[in-house]
Amino acid sequence: MRAVEWAGLAFLLFVFLRGGLGVFREFHQFAGLRTVAVFCAFGTVATTALIVRISRQPWPDEAGAFRRVWLALGAVALLPLGFALWAGLTGGTLRHEVPSLRLAQAIPVVANVVLQIVGFGLPTIVLWAALGAHVQANGFLEARRFVIDSGRALLHDLREWAPLLLILSGYAWMAALFRGQEIQDLDTWFAALDRALFFGVDPLDLLERLISRPLSEWLAFAYSFFAVLFPLVLGAVLLLGKDQGVREASFTIGISLLIAYVSYALVPVKGPVLSREFSVSLEIYAVAAVKEAMMDATRVTYDCFPSMHTCTTVLLSRLAWRYARGLFWFTLPVVVSIPFACVYLRYHYVVDVLAGLLLAVAMIAAERRWLSGPRLAVSAPLPS
Repeated sequence: MRAVEWAGLAFLLFVFLRGGLGVFREFHQFAGLRTVAVFCAFGTVATTALIVRISRQPWPDEAGAFRRVWLALGAVALLPLGFALWAGLTGGTLRHEVPSLRLAQAIPVVANVVLQIVGFGLPTIVLWAALGAHVQANGFLEARRFVIDSGRALLHDLREWAPLLLILSGYAWMAALFRGQEIQDLDTWFAALDRALFFGVDPLDLLERLISRPLSEWLAFAYSFFAVLFPLVLGAVLLLGKDQGVREASFTIGISLLIAYVSYALVPVKGPVLSREFSVSLEIYAVAAVKEAMMDATRVTYDCFPSMHTCTTVLLSRLAWRYARGLFWFTLPVVVSIPFACVYLRYHYVVDVLAGLLLAVAMIAAERRWLSGPRLAVSAPLPS
């Protein structure tokens, strides 16, 4: 077993000891919007990469007739996607329900519709692409071998992806661990630590002098972009880094998330936005609904120490640097803004951000030390 799998088992034991079997009955937590989005991104990128590979490689002469049939079957493979798209666009959800909702409520509803369309249409496209790759590689179709090879490939991909996907779902379990319990938060202690770091001055009071609408809008956008950064970078890692990149992502991001989940339970901190009042408004207008839908709506109350916005952003950015250099430069302005946004937007104390940075450094060092196996060749970087 790999290190991330042992860490996942240890986390499940922790959840059981803290919350009992009742927590595991909430199976819907496995299908959270964040996890489904990453899974769909992985599947879409993998399928696209396979189709591109097929288009660039020559077909064997003896497979010419099958190639023509395969191309014609592409239209059939797209039928479920077309039907799902038609049903989604003409259904009652987008036409009647969404217009009556606030923007913050409408965003996750629209996202669910999009994920349903992709989820319904992707399987036949995957099957079509896999069939083409099999015949292109072997020159003919052997049904038994195709089923066996496809099954092995599916099991291999599940082994690579499943740990990280399940760990991403684990965040929602934290709400179940806190439910019905009297929690004594440590916000007073953390506020005191922040003041000690700044020689007796509260850093949030200092930041009030910098508050302006343009800065608030940008930092709220950067903070919300965190939700997009996951599928964006992990999809690129899958495409360019292949197995090695996915294993690095699972190890560094997966284990750091598990450490954070345990810390949330043992070191409950709500954050300044929920523990104190402020005299100066942040004046966020245009991005307010997006931030509420993508961040606030799914937030667990005690999720501050360490700052995973900070930790995983550093780790994702490192993965982008290693496997998708163009994407790294494209997202860099957002990435460097996120740690500051965590404090400016009053979600985290400075101590949380520093802890997140330290955890990221520790996970990078651990990955270099413990992640075994030869590194695969890194593909060419994405164009900037």
